[in-house]
Amino acid sequence: MSGTQDSARPSRAPIIILRLKKLKIHRSKIHWESPTGGAALRWFDSDRRLHVSSRISKFAHQSFSTDLLLLFLATTKMGVPRTVIVVNPASSAGRTGRKQVAIVAEITRRLEGDYSLCVTKGPSHATSATTEAIQRGAELIVAVGGDGTVHEVVNGFFLKGEMINPSCELGIVCSGTAQDVVRSFAMPAALERQIADACGDESRAVDLGRVTYGQKDGHQADRYFINECQQGIAAVVVERVQHQHKRLGGFLGFALAAVETAARHREQLMTVQVDDRDPIRDFFLGVVTANGAFAGGGMKFAPRARVDDGLLDVVLIHKQWIPARLWNFPKIYVGKHVDLSWVSYFQARRVLVTSEERVPAEADGELLGSTPCTIEVLPHILRLKSSSGSPPAL
Repeated sequence: MSGTQDSARPSRAPIIILRLKKLKIHRSKIHWESPTGGAALRWFDSDRRLHVSSRISKFAHQSFSTDLLLLFLATTKMGVPRTVIVVNPASSAGRTGRKQVAIVAEITRRLEGDYSLCVTKGPSHATSATTEAIQRGAELIVAVGGDGTVHEVVNGFFLKGEMINPSCELGIVCSGTAQDVVRSFAMPAALERQIADACGDESRAVDLGRVTYGQKDGHQADRYFINECQQGIAAVVVERVQHQHKRLGGFLGFALAAVETAARHREQLMTVQVDDRDPIRDFFLGVVTANGAFAGGGMKFAPRARVDDGLLDVVLIHKQWIPARLWNFPKIYVGKHVDLSWVSYFQARRVLVTSEERVPAEADGELLGSTPCTIEVLPHILRLKSSSGSPPAL
């Protein structure tokens, strides 16, 4: 989970543009040196009017706080940066913010060419910043934060239902709570190796999912997801983690919230249609539609899922007595729950979930709205920076 957001777009903060010789980040300050010969500092206010313009003599030393909205650091020329780094300092209950100086320093050390830095200010900012960056011509977006940050950045690749630039790539540095994207996409656990992959030359095509869901005002909305989308108990667990257990970390926070919810949550009557199969109408504890295998801080919800097979894995958890739920709960972490008689497993390209009552929905650990939900796979639509190749069958 990241500290994510409403749809209000924040005002634009000052932008700094300079020709860079040397960059050093230390104690929440960015220190730079610029040689003579055309080097200049231009500071714009929120209305993009020129506020300060100064020539720099010999070697100029300046310091600026790292919480600037956008910092354009052009190593060869001023213009559209090739890479945009999107950092959510609120992810992992603020732990990303405390590490962001070191993380950004390592990323910039490995990058080649022009880049810019965006430190998000609130919900949905990562999405709007990504959209703007790609529209301006960015070729690589590096998301730094949790699964929710990655979720927001992925949604920024799209505008009005279409991918803005199919050749733009995504790099992930996952410093958040759940780490399910790391597990599902077979990414290295160490941040240093994630940074190396995100800044490296190799990438692969992966699938995404798209869900259309109901909002409180009765209208429908679309959201893209990289890992999973669920209706029912999972959305209640996500809400409980956000409000009560975030600081416990991914594994413990989600496990505690899941046990508490499983002991109280009632099944809801839903109808699920998987591709062209006959609709299944039953009381379900939850419906899981997964691109990746893991969700909920390490639970192996969809053990047969692959992120590049052009399919979504569908797990239906039918009605069951509370003692049975709790007794079998540990099996979810090793994927053995799919062998239970009250769990159904399918693979599909399109799933429809409806109900006569409101069933809450979430995607990638982010609360959405409620049923009705239409979920479909978008095969091989995103280029993900990775040196690990396709993850093995699980």
